[in-house]
Amino acid sequence: MKKIWNKRIGVIAALVLVAVSPLILQRPEAVSRSESDEVLVVITPHNETIRNEFSVAFNTYWQKKTGKKVYLDWRAPGGTSEIRLVLDSKFANAKGGGVGIDVFFGGGDYIFEEMAKAGRFEKLEVFSSQEGWFKGELAIPQSFTGEVYYSKAKYWVGVCLSQFGICYNVDNLKRLNVDPPKSWDDLSDPKYFGAIAMADPTKSGSVARAFEMLVQQNIHRSLANTRRQPGETEEMRSQRAIGYGWADGLNLIQKIAANARYFTDAATKIPHDVSQGDAAAGMCIDFYGRAYNEKLKRADGSSRLQWVAPEGGTSLSVDPVAVFKHAPNSKLAQEFVEFLLSEEGQVLWNKRVGSDGGPKRRALRRLPIRPSVYTPANLADFTDPEVNPYTATPLFVYQPDITGPVFGALRHIIKSMCIDVHRELQAAWIALVKYDMPEMTMSRFHDVSYVSYVKTMGEIRQQVHSGDKLDSAREAKRMTGVFRRNYKEAVGLAKEEANKK
Repeated sequence: MKKIWNKRIGVIAALVLVAVSPLILQRPEAVSRSESDEVLVVITPHNETIRNEFSVAFNTYWQKKTGKKVYLDWRAPGGTSEIRLVLDSKFANAKGGGVGIDVFFGGGDYIFEEMAKAGRFEKLEVFSSQEGWFKGELAIPQSFTGEVYYSKAKYWVGVCLSQFGICYNVDNLKRLNVDPPKSWDDLSDPKYFGAIAMADPTKSGSVARAFEMLVQQNIHRSLANTRRQPGETEEMRSQRAIGYGWADGLNLIQKIAANARYFTDAATKIPHDVSQGDAAAGMCIDFYGRAYNEKLKRADGSSRLQWVAPEGGTSLSVDPVAVFKHAPNSKLAQEFVEFLLSEEGQVLWNKRVGSDGGPKRRALRRLPIRPSVYTPANLADFTDPEVNPYTATPLFVYQPDITGPVFGALRHIIKSMCIDVHRELQAAWIALVKYDMPEMTMSRFHDVSYVSYVKTMGEIRQQVHSGDKLDSAREAKRMTGVFRRNYKEAVGLAKEEANKK
């Protein structure tokens, strides 16, 4: 009997130890609202890992500087599309006052510049309080690889860098018998049919930018390879080349979309599903891919999830920060911006867990914006020490004047061309592959004349930005009808070509 009780006590003790160990070994957390001296309200698309690490880091920094504890009240309604809706609604009802939020942290420069133009931000004090960070050889550049790194009017500033690329599952690629992808073009291989994870660009700003990069790469190629015709001016040649490149980019998107397993609303779902083996590859931003690579690392340092920047097909853009007008805690908000650009705030993006100044729980795997932090001492503790964006030769320079004006229109074109007619798109793609890509069929499949570059720059762009939802819906329906008809006709033509043989 005594032995039985001893065994029971041993089991209970073990269970208790398992239950309380996380509490005993728990690392320092950010302070709660009730124990804080100050509150900073931040709206962000950043994930929970980033939010937690910066809560702890900023609170530690602020206590050292002032002796006060600060609570970061994060508002994370979703991606930038959802954040835009929230902020538009709040500002529409603000009646000239604030919206109860101090800081906008994270997202693409596109939305930040739009909100700056709408007069929603205060000028950032860091440009004057830390003037040296923006001057000299190791200064934060105003632009790099064609991307803007901070507002000329000083309403927002980038704090870390991002690249768009491809995540893939090593094991799945072996099963499909395909080599690891190196370029956007590789994703158009029919072997990927039903194995690519994609997101709706009208719901995900990061995926929309990835598509824009893909289109720009094709335009760059066309500009380099299109020769001037007799009697043609250089401007005429350039416009013709841009039109060709635009069409080539849309055609590549069609083929990749035809290989897609699905289109999700959330870009974060892509690396998750690829890592789980539910898809072989997908388009995603670097830190999503690197985060899953880190999460799935084995003891030998290998990981089934890999991320790659497509050769010559992506620039280095920024995740900015800004302070709202009439912020409830404007002074603290400005201090938060300065912290993000300080050495402490910058190295947190890429240092290893447990290293001096590194994250407490999980590496963030992002690249700092300040060139001065890429020192040998810091790189020794970085999770990606081999990546220094400022010393590598950029293979891609973003040209905002070419696709920037049609960024919104491109998102809607892809939805009508690929998502709303995905079943018909895939049926056409299957027929093309089955019958060895007959030329006439390919021509019908790739007919994007209805959304030519000239037309997109003109009436399609105007309709997207007009604010008339009914008119936009009608145009989307017409566009969808054009592509649905094209894909159905492509299937018929493929069968006709096969019967002739």
